[in-house]
Amino acid sequence: MTALEEFRALLTDRLPAEWVMAAADEDVGALEECGSSSAADEVVRLVAADGWLTPEWPPAYGGRGLGPDEAVAVRTELRRWRIGNVASAIGTSWVGPAILRFGEDAAKARLLPPIARNEALWCQLFSEPEAGSDLAAVRTRARRDGDHWVLDGTKIWTSRADIAQWGLALARTDGSVPKHAGLTTFCVDMSAPGVRIRPIRQLTGDSEFFEVVLDGVVVADTLRLGEPGSGWEVVRGVLAFERSAGSGTGAAPPGSVVGRGIDELTGHFGELSPTQRDEVVRVWMESRVIALNNLRGAVERASGRGPIRAGAPYNKILQAEHTKRLQELFVDLAGMAAVARDPADAWTAANVWAYLRVQAKTIAGGTSEVLRNQVAERALGLPREPDPTRKTPWQEVVG
Repeated sequence: MTALEEFRALLTDRLPAEWVMAAADEDVGALEECGSSSAADEVVRLVAADGWLTPEWPPAYGGRGLGPDEAVAVRTELRRWRIGNVASAIGTSWVGPAILRFGEDAAKARLLPPIARNEALWCQLFSEPEAGSDLAAVRTRARRDGDHWVLDGTKIWTSRADIAQWGLALARTDGSVPKHAGLTTFCVDMSAPGVRIRPIRQLTGDSEFFEVVLDGVVVADTLRLGEPGSGWEVVRGVLAFERSAGSGTGAAPPGSVVGRGIDELTGHFGELSPTQRDEVVRVWMESRVIALNNLRGAVERASGRGPIRAGAPYNKILQAEHTKRLQELFVDLAGMAAVARDPADAWTAANVWAYLRVQAKTIAGGTSEVLRNQVAERALGLPREPDPTRKTPWQEVVG
């Protein structure tokens, strides 16, 4: 029995009957309901208990130790069954791989098994009010004090900070060198004294993002990830994994943020006009290109070779813009029903919410504009965009 067959047998045997039926029928809407139901957390714990949530991780850290092809097959099955969400993926697909790569053995042993078991959720403490697209300009400081570090600063747009037990923080540890060279990453206990979390209200009315204030937060040196000054390398690795997820190769399925792809969207409406059919075909073709490229990227990631083409984020750009086009197509096809919807129409309500939510997709995980620069520089070999602060000691930049 292959790993995939064993995994499918586990799901079929242990998941609720309605979930198994939805998967067998490939009913995306029903799978979405199962994945957001009260049983979802228990299903994630069931899968995680045997290492299936992190199939390529070593068994010593809570994984299955599968090879690249098998691991990709299992992760694809997780997405198909809608098991796991962004909150769990931050640890299993973004931060966890960075800890595997850069962490000391003691940190790995302490931090990775709870991630694999979905017992510890994580967030990223990267962006700041004055450091978004230019992330290397962070001003949060980390001062060494014996075997500990003291962190002071403010982070913003932190997803799931309200439920995370841990956060990976980027802080400046040396102001005498250029901005990229003076950064270090730390694993921060979100319940530590000095951590304050404030919600940020979104266009949808939800608060998925938060402002996090670090006021004299003490972090043990054993929770430093990578050597002092190597934080930029760590962050680049984490962002590459995040962009893989955002392009569909990790936790996020192809289609919209609510998991509804072009096939379900078109099946919901009746006769379409020639103009509408043309737009549907264009979006359908785009979705297939993304799916095929995602498969290639997933194999690369599971094999440990990292994102293809030196990390050029082609698919993150395409997926973010495809998702916006998909939800715009829904609004076009639904017409007035999307503008003045029936309160009892849950399907339309979910897509209206998604239309509002996806407006940020071309910003989250790196703006499309910045990522196009990366494609130009890393894949096409074009000159780097001028940055007069790149080689200047940071303390001279901020005065």
